[in-house]
Parts: sequence; C-alpha cells; structure tokens
Amino acid sequence: MLGLQYISSYEAPFDPAAARDDAYFVLSGSIIEQRVGSTIAPSFKVTVENPGVAGFMPSANRYAILWEQRAFNPATGEAGDPAPIPLARGRLVPLPTGMSGDTIELTFRCLPPGSDDVIEAAANALRIGEEFEYDPDADPADRLDAEYYDPLYFTADATDDPETVLVARPEVWRWDRATLALRRTHLVESDITHDLDFEGLDAPPVLTAQNPPKPTTRLRIVANWTQLAKGRQTVSEADSVTTFTWEDFIQSFPQPGAAIGSNTGWTMAEAEILSVTDSAKVPFSISGSKFGNASGGTVTLLPKHIEFRLAAAYDYQQQRSEILDISLPSGLQVLPEEDDQKEKPDTITLGALNIDSSTPEWQYEDPETLERMHYNVGDEVLANGSAWTCAVEHDATETFVVYEVDGGADLWTRRDKRAPMRDARNPKFFDLPRGVRAVRHAILRLYRTVLLRSQCAETTFEVPWDLARSITCADSCRIAHRKLPGGELVGKVTSVELVIPEDGVDRVGRITLVSIPGNGGIEPVPGSGQKQTGDVIYTESYRGVTTPVNAFALQGQEPRVYEFENIWSEQVSAANGAPDPVGVIGQNPTRLKIAFTPLREEDLLTRRMSVLCEAPVLPKQINLRPDLGVP
Repeated sequence: MLGLQYISSYEAPFDPAAARDDAYFVLSGSIIEQRVGSTIAPSFKVTVENPGVAGFMPSANRYAILWEQRAFNPATGEAGDPAPIPLARGRLVPLPTGMSGDTIELTFRCLPPGSDDVIEAAANALRIGEEFEYDPDADPADRLDAEYYDPLYFTADATDDPETVLVARPEVWRWDRATLALRRTHLVESDITHDLDFEGLDAPPVLTAQNPPKPTTRLRIVANWTQLAKGRQTVSEADSVTTFTWEDFIQSFPQPGAAIGSNTGWTMAEAEILSVTDSAKVPFSISGSKFGNASGGTVTLLPKHIEFRLAAAYDYQQQRSEILDISLPSGLQVLPEEDDQKEKPDTITLGALNIDSSTPEWQYEDPETLERMHYNVGDEVLANGSAWTCAVEHDATETFVVYEVDGGADLWTRRDKRAPMRDARNPKFFDLPRGVRAVRHAILRLYRTVLLRSQCAETTFEVPWDLARSITCADSCRIAHRKLPGGELVGKVTSVELVIPEDGVDRVGRITLVSIPGNGGIEPVPGSGQKQTGDVIYTESYRGVTTPVNAFALQGQEPRVYEFENIWSEQVSAANGAPDPVGVIGQNPTRLKIAFTPLREEDLLTRRMSVLCEAPVLPKQINLRPDLGVP
C-alpha cells in the first residue's frame, strides 16, 4: 500500500498510526534523486484519484509525506513491512493539471521552506574572506577551509550561487529526501556502501566509460597588479647654511610639490625656512682702482645664518603580472585516448589584489526585492571610499551617513580595507602567504576537476524495490557480475529513480553509479621541498623577481646628491682681495643641490612560474584494464 499524508509543517514527524486515516492512496508515481551540477535536489510525483470537491491540498498544507507499507508476498516470500515506512517528504510545487479527470498528478520537491535562504546561509558559512589571517604552515585542519574558498577567484555577485563555494571542494550539496535537511556529500567517499551480488541484480548492469581526464590536466592562473610605493622621507629635519647671498638663497628655495629632477618620481614634500639670523660681519680688502680712493681699503659684509627643513616625497608605480601554470597527472589506469587531441588549459585571472572586493557596497535597497536594506551590528560595507562596520542596527538611511541625524550613537565605525595585497609595495604575490592560499585553491580546483572526470565509468542497473528504497546519492554500491571487467566494481550513487507503476506490483529501482579506474596505492607523504594541500602534494618552481626599484627601501633612501655650493667660507675665499668683492660674491651665490636616484618604471614585468603536482592516489573502484594482469 502506498499513501500520501499531508502534514502541517515540513518538519512534522511521520505518524504511522494516523497514516491510513489521512492518506491519499497513490496509484502510481516515482521518486528521483540525482546529481545535477553540484547539487542533489530530490523530488517525487504521485498519481492519486481526483478528490474532487474535497480538493487536492487539505487544510492548505503544502507539505506531504509519501509512505508505503508492503504486505507479505506469498509468491516471492518477501516479508512485508510491519508498519508504514516513509519514503520521502516534500512541498507541492505547481498546481496539478487535468484536475477534472479521474486522476491527478501531484509533484513535490524535497525542499524546506526558504530553501534558497537555507543553502545560501550554508554556502556563506563556507566563504572565508580576507579577514582570515592565513598561515601556510598552520595545521591543515586550521587552514584547509580557506584553501577551499578564495574570494580572489570570484566576483562580488558570487554569493548568489551556492555552488561557487564547492568549486575546490570534493563535495556536492544534497537535500535529504526524508528529512529535507541540507548536507554535503563527498564525490567519491560514502558512509554507507550497499553490497549487491549476482543475485541482487534483476538484469546485467549497463557499463559505459567516456571522457576520462587527459594523462595530465593543466590550469593557468594569472595575477595582475600595480606595485605601489607612495610616501615621504625627511631629507633634513633641521639643516643650516651661512651665506652672504641669503636673499637669493631664500628666493630660490624650493617650494612644496616641486619636482626633484625631471620625471624621477621624486618631489619636494616639505620645504620650510625655519629662521634667518645675523652672523658675524666679515671685512674684505679691495684691490685695483675700480673704486678710486676706496681701493686698497676694506668693505664689511654681513652674512646670514639660515636654518631650514626639507622632506621629499616619492611616487613609484610598476605594472606587474605573475603567470602560474599548474600541472596535475590523472593517476588513472592507462586508458585509450586520442593522441592528436590536446586539451587547452583553462585560464583564470584573479581579481584585483589592491582592492577590497570581498566587502559589499552599501545599498539603500535590495536590488532584487526593492525593499529597504536593514543592517545588523557587525555588517560590513564599502562607502565613500572607506570600509565600515555597522555599530547600531538600523534601516538604511536615504544616503550613507556615519552619524544619526538626531545626534545619537554612530551608525558606522571605520575600519581598514581588506585587500589581498596588504602591502602594495610587494613585487611578488604567489610567494606571499596570501598568494600561497591562492595557489592552493587553484590546485584544489584542478583536483576536483580531475576527480569528477576520473569518475568516467558509469554503471546503470536495476535492483529490487525493497533494497532500492534505502539507497540515496550519499551512498555507494558494490556490485559483482561476470560481465563486468574485473568481475566487480564500486561506485558513488549519482542517480536513484524509484518507479511505482500503475499496478503497483512491479516496483523497481534504477541506480546509476560512477566509478574511478584508479591505480590505488598508499597515500604519499611530502618529501623534501614538497608541500601539500588536501590530498595533493606539489612542488613549486618559481623564477626570481625583477626589482628595478626596491620599493621597501624608498622610505629610508638617502639623496644621491645633497651638497652646498659656495657657502660663506668659499665666498670669502673668492671675494677677499678682489677688485669688487661684492660683485664676486654675487657671481658665486650659495646653492643647495639635491638629487635622488630616479624611480625607473619599466613596461609590464611578467614573471612566469610553475607548480607540478604528484599524481593523486585515486581508488581502484573498477579495473578497466584486467588485461594487464593487475588484480
């Protein structure tokens, strides 16, 4: 007997005692659970007698449980069910068609209320942002989640798709058809493995093998950024000079913002005369006859002592690019392939390294629902060129404001932006701890791709109903049949179809498995110079970094030239005893010469790098090459 029992809520417990009284008797139907992309969302359909006036959804209850209680079969000797057994529960989705006929077909999806919000929240819990202080040498259990998800690989709207958090995880989302709970299940591993021998199969299984990965799969990731170094340094906190040409020195003293040289990247950040004081008078003898009776006499001049302060500013920019090629051997048995077909590696260009792209922009209203945004304490946004954290729960104001209009508490507090490249002076990225995270995420992405394609042996078969109704896509099956290569195989369930024909007698379960023809073996251990992320061991091969300018040293870099010309003592030596001491001094004014080594900016500097992974240890779930004599 098959029944459909409507329930008051999606999580209402199944009541076997009331099942028969409340049941809609099911004439035929099907339950389907299969992996589509990175999500398993079961559903079921049932055909029942048209209840007519009573309606197809009593008490407006949208959720129902499909259950059965099989009677003893004297022909086969199959034992019956002592009590009703729930098969699935779900939400009625579309209105049934043909509601004036003798029967109607009802479709249910095995999803809880607000399923989009449920899976979005579960996905967001796996998104590790830039606030995470990643340590490449930490225990794998403490860093692996950050390697599974890297915001550098996603756009700002990636949160709209919960499957994006699984692109590097060997898992898929799965809604439980019995409880409607959301879980993740491994692509290959299972907690339950159903053993099916020859007698357990109604017909020989259908085995197909196609699209295995190439012997080596490659992925290229590209990081582009602008190396930046902007700042100032004190050239002289309090320097001084004594000169007779003090007026000229003051007039020609540099102004803030003036360039130091031509296109050198250096400017004068600060230039200030601190004081001008009289120094000791100096007498000069006059030779010649230019001044008549004054010739042979003396002239006394008054030098000035000038104190000043100078600071220089630097502005260095260098376009950089790192191109990293990652190679991962398949670890499969030797399989036939097309020698003339080459697989073009995918290329992923990372997001901006100098921009906080993981923090959303402040919005007044939700762009999808057009409802006014509500911000809770701790929410983070970007607005007015800064990053902010919500300090007081509130509905969005007309425009972004930090303070409440009535002078109350601050709505927002400023915080530092979280850019992947924390220090823009860095001339490299993939070597840095944050870059290591990006590299390991790419390796895990590649591993997941290889793992999926390694499940290239697909087996479809039918099993008795009593067994099929207990199988889900979280399970694996082991089957044995003399026509299978190697005689048996193990595979992860990717599809379950439970078919209930109109007569309700010949119920059957159609199961699809995917198996990996791996080589098996013992998990390797990283050797000298090797690193590991997840189940993958790899070796880096990185070229050196071209550094025309040491951006980290600019703040302490001294001027290449810092010297005075014609200070007062030199002016005295040149003018004393001259026919015209004043004229000689005027021709030899005091000058301060400053020069810095130019900040040489090159065209785009490209650094090519590579990572070679060890072949992963893949389980030998099926032996497609028994001809090689390998057990």
